[in-house]
Amino acid sequence: MDEVEEGWRTRFTEAFARPASSVQARVWAEVYGAEYPAEVAPFSYISVSELTRFVAEVGLRPGDTLADVGCGQGGPGLWVAARADARLVGVDIAPTAVAAARSRADALGLADRTAFQVGTFAETGLPASSVQAVMSVDALLFAPDKVAAFTEFARVLTPGGRLVLTTWDYHTQPVGRPPQLPDHRPALADAGFTVHAYEETDHWRSRVTRVNDLLLAAVDDLAAETGADPADLKASLREMQATVDCMTRRVLIVAERP
Repeated sequence: MDEVEEGWRTRFTEAFARPASSVQARVWAEVYGAEYPAEVAPFSYISVSELTRFVAEVGLRPGDTLADVGCGQGGPGLWVAARADARLVGVDIAPTAVAAARSRADALGLADRTAFQVGTFAETGLPASSVQAVMSVDALLFAPDKVAAFTEFARVLTPGGRLVLTTWDYHTQPVGRPPQLPDHRPALADAGFTVHAYEETDHWRSRVTRVNDLLLAAVDDLAAETGADPADLKASLREMQATVDCMTRRVLIVAERP
């Protein structure tokens, strides 16, 4: 793990150690309305319709295994796996996220069909050809080497296994982020994937911008809730908006290991 990746591990370990934010949940619910999957407490911009699409596209049969890489606190992966009647293995760089995901699975009565472990996009720690599908929600942007991540996904998938994920294409490299891609299809091809769908997601820019604007407006409430410095929170939110300005599109990708 390089220095940049270690820095993100530290940031996410701290973020996932904090209690869930009622302010953030309120903002997401206001922006997404009926499309907000409140029960999964997402640390992302996933919608109910997108989660439903994930279930359809992973192509799992009862008892198959789904890997959620960059799983965070486990909500989206547990949602998809439960509806697909599949087993779930979640991988995240942050130990606090892995611990929270285990607790969520236990609370849902799913501990006996789930496992969560620390790993990275390029080194998941999963055995070769051990899962029938891989998913990832809005997390791939933090992988320092996208081809290495896709190569790892191909390694852990069984032949014919599906990869379903959401991420962003960039027209400009954002400050303070790992290297990004203008289009992920060449990297997928380099890793041996056949791409079946590459679609811009609905309302992504207006949703991300509106969420950021509302969080900025509620920064004092956020600071009171977390004990953070309001100035630090404002700086972080403005950094996020600058990153959004570098994005071309948010995409939902469906690919297959031949």
